Amino acid sequence: MSGTSPRICRVIFDTSALLVIGEYGSFPDVADSLESVCEHAIFITPRRVMDELSRIALERGRRGLAARLLLKLIEGGHLSIEVVNVEGCTTADECVLKLASDFRNLGERVIVATLDREMAGKLREMGVMRLTWWYSRRKFTLCGSSEDANAKTSGGRPQP
Repeated sequence: MSGTSPRICRVIFDTSALLVIGEYGSFPDVADSLESVCEHAIFITPRRVMDELSRIALERGRRGLAARLLLKLIEGGHLSIEVVNVEGCTTADECVLKLASDFRNLGERVIVATLDREMAGKLREMGVMRLTWWYSRRKFTLCGSSEDANAKTSGGRPQP
């Protein structure tokens, strides 16, 4: 990457993106997908997302198993995702959006990992890049617009 200062990205995970990581073991894909826009990524998730994972972990089946695995990996420090408290929000989605907005307002490069279409729409309106799961390829794909719109990963879905 060119430039004198390292390009650091804050990557915020919502519940849906974390569950995909738990189900498919795809955390290494995240770093690969960010290569073209970040030299270093800081992975973050709100405490409310962890609360949602705790509720899902009580379920039977694949989602419950994925949530239990993620909780162990994140809480045990085996998955480098920082859990942060976010003031002024009541739902996990609100916390993700607030974090994205707060970091953007500080001039930070922000990417949100989500599979939630409604959230993706709000992020698009905010000009925040999204990292989403492409099921047919079983990999994460970077999409969206921001100051890094020209640095999308190859193979990503084109965005209007």
